[in-house]
Amino acid sequence: MRKQGIVITATKFSANNAFATGHPKRMHMSFSFNAALLTLTLVLGLVPLLLTARFKRRLPELVERKRQPTGSPPVVAILPCKGLDPGFRENILALVEQDYPALELVFVVATEDDPAFYALQGIIQEVSTDNPQLNMKLLVAGISSDRAQKLNNQLAALDQLSDQTKVLVFVDSDIRPDRGFIGRLVAPLSEPGVGGTTGYRWYHPPRPTVGSLLRSTWNAGALPFLVDSKRNFAWGGAMAIRREIFERANIAEAWQNAVSDDMTFTLGVRGSGLELRFVPTCIAVSYEASTLAETLEFTNRQSVISRVYFPPLWWSTAIGHALANVLLIYGFFSLGAWFYIGSTDFLIGAGCLLLSPLQLVNAAWLFGSLPALLPQLTEEVRTLRWHYIFSAPMASILTLINTLYSLTTRRITWRGIQYELCSPTKTRVIPRED
Repeated sequence: MRKQGIVITATKFSANNAFATGHPKRMHMSFSFNAALLTLTLVLGLVPLLLTARFKRRLPELVERKRQPTGSPPVVAILPCKGLDPGFRENILALVEQDYPALELVFVVATEDDPAFYALQGIIQEVSTDNPQLNMKLLVAGISSDRAQKLNNQLAALDQLSDQTKVLVFVDSDIRPDRGFIGRLVAPLSEPGVGGTTGYRWYHPPRPTVGSLLRSTWNAGALPFLVDSKRNFAWGGAMAIRREIFERANIAEAWQNAVSDDMTFTLGVRGSGLELRFVPTCIAVSYEASTLAETLEFTNRQSVISRVYFPPLWWSTAIGHALANVLLIYGFFSLGAWFYIGSTDFLIGAGCLLLSPLQLVNAAWLFGSLPALLPQLTEEVRTLRWHYIFSAPMASILTLINTLYSLTTRRITWRGIQYELCSPTKTRVIPRED
């Protein structure tokens, strides 16, 4: 046993001695390499903190914006539906009960055999009995082979607009907004230079499962970017625009052969030289659970859409998360090498592991803003806060997986339909037999 100990000690000493007596130039290169990686680690860890700081600084100003537009212009809210989302009836009733004086609701399905068609018929009949003054329509758009079904539904609704319509609002069927939601979303459109507005979605898991928490944390990663009007983007579940801007920006034409309604909306508003305003008080809650498989499908789809429609966003996300995960892997390798060899150079390389606590600090700081953004979920958010925080490193790994996936395909599955995103202006609907 004693001899074995001597052998091990000698082996370790030899490794140290070989490293220590190596070529000075090679040692300097090793030190410089690890120092450069440590510097890159600190940059990648501090940039998200700076973005979160900007988000928290600008948030109060955006929250305090006026809540009702001047004169409350006539609004048509278009709601494309496919199937029955969890809490579908409650979600629709939340839109029906909006506190907005000049509101028309247009619900659109692809076919009459869609379960949403019968559910909407019943809700419209019920609500019309109690509130006959509320203007509601239910349309059947038919099936399209040239664009996403959601866009086909929205275009069908646009064909039915009256001359009195001044503002268009686009919402999703899986959100449950409060009564002032549409009023706050429309309000900034009366300001000079504002071409469109957007809210955002918060996924609230009924139970804190891994899949649900990971989707919620992954989705929340976009929040710090939304306060930057030069680089933000619209979310299709809550968008508003003046009709004249919508027509001048040719957004309907862009939708003819597209999959993404919100990315084309974003490009249309920006192409008109106008601001896309994020309205933080219009963060809508989706009360949905998600398995790991469903979360992976959702995040992969978003990554593919981003790569096709918004390459700068995709590239910045891809490079940032790829570097972050490579640095963490190298940090673990260096920690093991330092433990075995004992070189200070490897100890510096192990400093790359600092990225993980920096990610946790940023997540804690960002999620600390949620009670102000989601007052209806204050207690629930506080209960789940640490779950969200410790999901942040996993969300970064998931983003890297999404990036690699989106490099291999341009096909996505959305509500049971497969699409191939040939370009921002060309989409192919994949037949079921394919």
